[in-house]
Amino acid sequence: MHDCSDRLQDVDVGDPDVPARGFYPQYLRSDLISAFREFFHQKEALRTDPNAYDSFAERKAGRDSSVITFNYDIALERALAKAGKWDIGNGYGFPFLPDRLESEVTVYKLHGSVNWFKHPMNDVPPPIIFKRDLGLLGYDHLVDPRVGENGMPVDGSGTFILPDPRKKFYWERFWQPLWNDAARVLRAANEVFIHGYSMPTADVRARQHLFDNIKRSAAITIHCRSTSDRIAEEFRSRGFTEVRSFPSVGFEAWAVS
Repeated sequence: MHDCSDRLQDVDVGDPDVPARGFYPQYLRSDLISAFREFFHQKEALRTDPNAYDSFAERKAGRDSSVITFNYDIALERALAKAGKWDIGNGYGFPFLPDRLESEVTVYKLHGSVNWFKHPMNDVPPPIIFKRDLGLLGYDHLVDPRVGENGMPVDGSGTFILPDPRKKFYWERFWQPLWNDAARVLRAANEVFIHGYSMPTADVRARQHLFDNIKRSAAITIHCRSTSDRIAEEFRSRGFTEVRSFPSVGFEAWAVS
């Protein structure tokens, strides 16, 4: 964590020639990603109480809604699946399993997901999902045919973008189409809600993705606590005409309203 903090402080992310501080060697990268995966899997597997995602799935998520998220965990997908509004077949914005019902809500996870893996030798998307992760999503009877019942060696790094100022997208054959699809969704949206994402300057690609693709006439509603007003001003300074900021209303309160 100390090393990650060093990487995130005082780094001119606009200049690729400026070396980032912190040791953060490549062989530790996979260990850190594995730790993230296990932490979020255990956290969600042990959770029994409803949370704000459940309220969102029941009250706010409508047919043809799209969620663009930079979170790694699968709590949102679990809630939407339980509400009957999301399906693993195409609910991530890419075809995973054929012959399944169309997902009402699509979740675009643009920095990766704890349940996505890459075949170590095959560069063809989509990501692999193991049986234990399918089970946690509520699909106990499903098996990824590329994996089978017993698992296989995988690349755990290609589908996970670490919180680093110089974010590395190692599997562009997968990432680029996913980000392009999310861009099309943003360009078509007349109403956009931004929840809990402070739009840090380190997220260069993500920030540009939002600013470049949301229509200037779209209604933008921001619920990001202390950063809400700052984000609203950033949008207004770029020509967005209908921007509303609600710093006192967090996602939890909004989801049940």
